[in-house]
Amino acid sequence: MVSETIPWHDLKTAGELRRRASLSFDRLETEPYEPDTVFKAPDYEWPGDWEGRTILALVLLAQATQREPKHLTEIMKRLPNYLNEHGYFGPCHEAGTVDEQQLSGNSWFLRAMVEHYRWKRDDLSLSIVEQITRHLLLPASGHYREYPVLPEQRVFAGDAIGELQQERVGAWRLSTDIGCAFIMLDGATQAYQIVPRPELGELIDEMIAKFKTIDLAGLSFQTHATLSALRGVLRHYETTREQSLLRRAEEVFALYMNAGMTATYANYNWFGRPEWTESCAVVDSFIVAFSLWKHTGKAEYLNTAHHIYYNGLGYGQRPNGGFGCDVCTGANGETMLAPKSPELFEAFWCCTMRGGEGLARAVEYSYLVHEDQITVPFYTETRGRFSMEDGQLVIKQYTEYPYEGLVRLEVIESTIAKPVILRLFVPPWTEASSIGLRVDGEARSVVVRDGFVTLTAKLEAGCAIELTFGIVLRQEYASGAGGHSVHDAVSYRHGVLVLGIDNVESPLALERDAGIVALGGGAYTMAATGTKLTPINNLIDKPQEEAVRNRKQVLF
Repeated sequence: MVSETIPWHDLKTAGELRRRASLSFDRLETEPYEPDTVFKAPDYEWPGDWEGRTILALVLLAQATQREPKHLTEIMKRLPNYLNEHGYFGPCHEAGTVDEQQLSGNSWFLRAMVEHYRWKRDDLSLSIVEQITRHLLLPASGHYREYPVLPEQRVFAGDAIGELQQERVGAWRLSTDIGCAFIMLDGATQAYQIVPRPELGELIDEMIAKFKTIDLAGLSFQTHATLSALRGVLRHYETTREQSLLRRAEEVFALYMNAGMTATYANYNWFGRPEWTESCAVVDSFIVAFSLWKHTGKAEYLNTAHHIYYNGLGYGQRPNGGFGCDVCTGANGETMLAPKSPELFEAFWCCTMRGGEGLARAVEYSYLVHEDQITVPFYTETRGRFSMEDGQLVIKQYTEYPYEGLVRLEVIESTIAKPVILRLFVPPWTEASSIGLRVDGEARSVVVRDGFVTLTAKLEAGCAIELTFGIVLRQEYASGAGGHSVHDAVSYRHGVLVLGIDNVESPLALERDAGIVALGGGAYTMAATGTKLTPINNLIDKPQEEAVRNRKQVLF
């Protein structure tokens, strides 16, 4: 049996993650997401997208932060007034017509209703899940296998908000966000977990079968659509335990890392078209990487999840709590990292809401439990309650990660008599000789297996466990998307943190053996020139006007 996260109500966060999640929550309670403005006009080309993403983020952040949303109750009260006669957003198309933007948008709405139902157990949410399944999803049966995948059937253009192509192709009204119909795999598989209708299972099988046949890079699939579909594939693996789904998920994620990921762990918006990043997809990639680690035990996936969270999402979050779009660092000779444009500095119509789920999931992923084993895959200041086989534990965590390699766990309460197995993540880039483990001040032997140090001990109240490991300046050659990447350049890292030089007018050449002095907090200075290298995830700390203009050199 796979380890599972602990319930949100048993987990309290503090520190940097709490600050980011709270800032995201604050943003999602401002004007664009309030009851009078959150519902879009009937002719909005992405029906259900804005509303679904907003409700989903609010539901998850409310649980992750244990804070009551200001507007969610009123939004849910008004919701039925904006749905069509069949209980979903957008027009009721004639039979035999499938609108992929409508499927995509309503997938977020479907997921929002599933998560709201799991949280509140209300009749309205469950009823909407059933209606969307019956009236929007199931009529698409038979059409997914005919989804147009020939290049001549698609338009290889588009803005940050995708548009419908003018001409229908068969049954399909297609989008410039190529592949967005498969975002519905995410919603459909989550709905199937609470409404397990055989017909829905057959449709999911049809969707996955088609997805497996598509040349994602050759068709220039949107990476956000690819990764959302991949989350659906992984969720269906969790439901069915069909091993071929897990294998396919690994294959597609490998493609994404090689042909769709920037040098700062963000994304190309489309395969083969590195025009801008999209925090929506970065969130997806973080969730996929974590899920692949959870189901395979391969530490490289967890290491990737750390890099995505601290760099791709870290830079993507703006000082106002929202999320935006940036240049594709490493693509086509680009050595800089910067917001794509003032207009895309915050993608308030999509990325800001998806960032809310990303941060909520980061809270959720703090701990995993299975029988007498507790796994700590991420380090953040938390207080967690653990229900074990023979009692309960309350553990308080203090950490200085990712700036220093220090993690301290203190047992606050314990009714457990049996020993507990505690697994603590050790990043692969740290020197093995730097790793130390102490229990109540007494040194313990350290063996790293599958990316974790394992300790077996009786965790009585007052027990203190301390893990230390070295974090030093390191260099890595640029990696990322195939022929688009800058392969002969290096990035500077403080452990997991990618570093950059702020507001460089033109690329600087740094001597790779030059004297560099640590300043603390992951920052460094070049001894000869005084030039500073700082973590790219500090954009959130800058004044808004300065952040819009920010430009960091990260490849040298």
